[in-house]
This record gives sequence, structure tokens and C-alpha cells, in this order.
Amino acid sequence: MQVDGPGPSEQRGHNVATFGGREYSLDAGGFLDPPEQWDEGFAEGMAQSLGIEGGLSGRHWSVIRYLRRKVLEEKTLPYFVVACIENGLRLHEFRALFPTGYHRGACRIAGISYAATLAMNAALADEITPMMRARYPVSPVGFLERFDAWDEEFAAAVAREWKLPALTERHWRVVRYLRNHYAANHAVPVVYETCRATGLSLKEFGQLFPGGYRRGACRMAGLPLLP
Repeated sequence: MQVDGPGPSEQRGHNVATFGGREYSLDAGGFLDPPEQWDEGFAEGMAQSLGIEGGLSGRHWSVIRYLRRKVLEEKTLPYFVVACIENGLRLHEFRALFPTGYHRGACRIAGISYAATLAMNAALADEITPMMRARYPVSPVGFLERFDAWDEEFAAAVAREWKLPALTERHWRVVRYLRNHYAANHAVPVVYETCRATGLSLKEFGQLFPGGYRRGACRMAGLPLLP
């Protein structure tokens, strides 16, 4: 599947992603809006833009079809752990398949809209505490809206939301790398690049950041929310 652009462009107040020559309208967070646009070309293109190399495998498609069946037919969106159990996947296996996480990875590729997530399982979408919202300029899903507004307390607050113990030197190594890379390149590295640069395996990374790559590590480092 050809991906004509790595990310969306602004058009008439909406984000537009072009995959395989077709335009898809997205909301501000990069979710399909309206979700009826979804097709397999969108899934393949979005997966590539999220750093899934080599295209979607059979295991990817099993999860994608499972999520779409849950939402469209059963009108429910399961929690991450439930989705793993019902797909016969360990947590680290799921994260290896979808390195940007459950909500911002698998659900997004499956064409599940942000509005549907709020309606069916708001806990998956609401990642920001009122205290953090009062102190920092954050988006509705808890990402810093200004890179320069970050401080170490913001990282610690994100860690508390994910119920992590005290941040270790390995956590800070990842956070520093992500911030330095973004400051120098104005781009978010893919998870494999971050693992190589910080000397971590994907399994070790998943243990350090159970919230995932984008929603956990990148958000903790104060990187902006990009599709």
C-alpha cells in the first residue's frame, strides 16, 4: 500500500491524510472523522505512518477485525488487557504489534473514532488529570501543546497517571533522547529507533512504559501529539 504522505495536512479546519491516492478526513487527534471512511487502505497507510514496518500481518488483522466487530456489532470497546486475552496475546506481544499503543495504535488503525471511544469506554481516552490540566497547556487527551512548557514534574505526573513507581535512570534516558531528537529534528522517532539509541529491547521498553510509546513515553517527554 502506497503512502503518499507520512501525516495529515490542514484543510478546512480538519486534518487530511492521503494514503494510496485517497484522502481521509481526521479529527485533531488523528482519528477517522467520520469513521465510515474506513477501509483496508486506510489501515495499511495509517499503520505505516505509525511505524509498523513491513505492512500489516495476519495477527494485526485479527486484532483489527476483532476491534471493529466489538465496536460495530457489540457496541462496546474492551480494555487493553481484555483485548489481549481475547486475542490470545501477551501484553508485550500486543505492544510489539502496535508500538504506539492500544488506543492510539490498534484502535486508530481499526478506524475507531475518538468520539466512539468516549462513548463506549471513556477511560481509554481520558488521560489527563484536572490538576495537570490546570498547570500545563495540554490537549484534550493530555499531550503538551507547547514543547517548551515541559518540565520534569510533567513527566512525573504522567508516570503517576500510569501508576508507575519512581522514574529510573532508564526512564529518563528515554525521555532525554526523545526531547533531544525532537528539538534537533522537529520529528518524533519511531519506537525502534528510540530502542536502538537507548539500548533497550522492545520488551524492556514495554516494561518501562506500560502506557505505550506515543501515549506513554512520547507524552511523558512533552512531545506534541502528531498523527
